[in-house]
Amino acid sequence: MNKSKLSTEKDSRFKKAVSMIKEIISGSAFKEDPVHSKLVHQNVLSLNPEADEALQIAALAHDIDRAIEERRIKEEDYEDYNKYKHDHALQSAQVISEILRKIGYDHSFIKKVKLLVEQHEIGKEGDDKILKEADSLTFFQYNFPYYQKNNTEEQIKNKIRFMYNRLSDKAKVEIKKIKFPDELNKLFLEAISE
Repeated sequence: MNKSKLSTEKDSRFKKAVSMIKEIISGSAFKEDPVHSKLVHQNVLSLNPEADEALQIAALAHDIDRAIEERRIKEEDYEDYNKYKHDHALQSAQVISEILRKIGYDHSFIKKVKLLVEQHEIGKEGDDKILKEADSLTFFQYNFPYYQKNNTEEQIKNKIRFMYNRLSDKAKVEIKKIKFPDELNKLFLEAISE
């Protein structure tokens, strides 16, 4: 098979994966999820303009379990927030792996995407760290007001601390430049100073 045909097949597969992910996430009960997915992808590309196909798919699909009600890991079922985040990441990784298998991706590619999604809450280096940072940046740039509407003050502060502490020092400086509405700004400042 010549290089041009391989490239065309790869592009077609990638487009199909992106289309399927977007379609699934568009059905999420959390109306902010489609924009969150798109913004995490954009933040990944800002952090790493050379992001490969696996990282881009992981960025789009890192929260995909939330869009499939019968597969969604529910925060309210957990006393331990870190355990919830862990199980959510594993479930999303399983869902995207199944999708990629149906599209015809090979085992090594699926394994890479799966690992990235599994690690997106705790990434320590390389692409998983980039994905974690992009997710946290997106929370502050976009999701914060949505989270505030549906949670108690203590839950909001815990979420702020969780997302903020995952950021690099450089990203923390950028987040502090965001002009949140007064009530959110007060919660943000209280949470990061505790």
